[in-house]
Amino acid sequence: METVQRELLGGYTDLMAAALLPHSGLAPEALRLRCVGVLGAAEAVAAELSRGRASADDAVNALTDLIVGGLGTRTDR
Repeated sequence: METVQRELLGGYTDLMAAALLPHSGLAPEALRLRCVGVLGAAEAVAAELSRGRASADDAVNALTDLIVGGLGTRTDR
């Protein structure tokens, strides 16, 4: 089960990084690593949502800000 979960996460990460790459100034490897972080954050935000500690709107806004803020505009990182 753990292997399947890792493969799924890797696939989601690659998909997200490929979709965001045209909008980012980061090197592909740096962007992919940020996508790993955003997906981890998405899991944590989803847990807060399911516990009733956040609204759906707040969850969407938080993740949107993380994604947009993580795109980067510099390639020197």
